[in-house]
Amino acid sequence: MSEASAMRSECAQTTQVRFTRACRQQKAQVNAHIDADLKKAGDAGLAEAGYTPTQAIGALWDLARRYRDDPEKIREALSAADDDVAADKMAERERRKDALERSATLVDTLCAQYGLSGARPDLGALSDREYYDQFMTEHFVEKGLINE
Repeated sequence: MSEASAMRSECAQTTQVRFTRACRQQKAQVNAHIDADLKKAGDAGLAEAGYTPTQAIGALWDLARRYRDDPEKIREALSAADDDVAADKMAERERRKDALERSATLVDTLCAQYGLSGARPDLGALSDREYYDQFMTEHFVEKGLINE
């Protein structure tokens, strides 16, 4: 047998051994329930990055394996997603607050235009709790459940 043939044969055997080992690797299935829109958007993002959902989950589990003795590292890695959610919630809260402020300004303008009284408190000066308490008090007074 020539030297080139021997090298090809050895490479083929090495490749076969690696392939056989890979095929023998045990697999486990992970089942998770997530929001359908989140899955659709996440699958698109993963595909854009060149990953399949299986590869992404494998990477997450590998991260958890690598840092199993340092759970804070795992929390840090996963908290980036929480920060994005918190930012989205804050943006939505600001959008709603702005809409409320515009509506209140419109009511003030109309009250002034038609000579109606209806001074409102400065919403920015109230804490969330104070605003909630004021709103609930007005609501219960309107319903006749309490006297102011």
